[in-house]
Amino acid sequence: MTVAVSRTQAFPPYELLDVEDPLAASTSFDATVARAQAKTRKLERLYHQTQAHAWNPTQVLDELEAKHGGIHLAEEKREAVGELFSVILWGELAAWNIAADLARELPDLEAKMAATGQVFDEARHFTVLRDYMKRAGVRVPPLNPYGRKVLLRIIETDSLMEKLYGMQLLVENMALSIFKRVAASGVEPVLSELLVYIERDESRHVALGVLHLPAMVSKATALERARNLKFNLELFALTVLGGQYLDPYLRTLGVDHRELGHTSLRLHQQVLKEMSSEMGLAPGEHVRGIYSLAKWQQRLLLDWLHPEKPIEQLAPVHQATLRWFDRGVRRAAKWMATS
Repeated sequence: MTVAVSRTQAFPPYELLDVEDPLAASTSFDATVARAQAKTRKLERLYHQTQAHAWNPTQVLDELEAKHGGIHLAEEKREAVGELFSVILWGELAAWNIAADLARELPDLEAKMAATGQVFDEARHFTVLRDYMKRAGVRVPPLNPYGRKVLLRIIETDSLMEKLYGMQLLVENMALSIFKRVAASGVEPVLSELLVYIERDESRHVALGVLHLPAMVSKATALERARNLKFNLELFALTVLGGQYLDPYLRTLGVDHRELGHTSLRLHQQVLKEMSSEMGLAPGEHVRGIYSLAKWQQRLLLDWLHPEKPIEQLAPVHQATLRWFDRGVRRAAKWMATS
């Protein structure tokens, strides 16, 4: 299977009509329908859930404002909200575009339906977050270089496998983790409740990757899996650097970065477990071509980047390496912004 996609591929895709003849003598119509339903029930359900759980962004925002007597965001937290939600807001716009790409390019009809539902979700999220920032008086700054690089890599790749992994299983997973921790921090009541609505939608988007990516991975060549793994590693490194860049803003908002890391890694491991199950792999068997950290590697990373103790109580070498890493992240961001 070739996962690279040509923008000029033949249209219309007549293969979507290549279904078994329901009038064939050897197969009854009822049996044909039953097999189709059994094959497509999970992916198709995502599309129908999108319709069933759709919500009006302006109406919800109006109702939440009325419920809490307006938006009450402390002045000292506005810059931090702007910096963090610059990543989220533009990530939603990127997801809107990427979902549209997937809806057009995915060869599986039910996956197309699920991606189509996601297009409407992402449009709603971008709209409501933009409106919230306007009403809250928050200036949204330019996207930081690490976040911009991640989104551009996913938007520009011609590989459906990379696009599906990057958006559905990495970016959506990170967004879910941030929504959970920001809502829990109670930074602002209207925002906290609004994120619950968005979080519910995002869970369906992760499911699209979990349900469809295994089929792509299982049919991919060794070279395609190797390229996807390289792509995964690049995005992972950029998200670690981007997370460090946002660290002071997360602390201002009362978001525990260590807990955020735990949440993100736990969700990612759950996604990989579900993918393994979809592929029929034995418990603990690794999905080839998909990057993941072992539990001991997760602990080492979190203990180094986000230790439980304050930095002043760490060993001198640990203090020095953390300060060096942070300075390096910020210097690199300045260089990337001007290059």
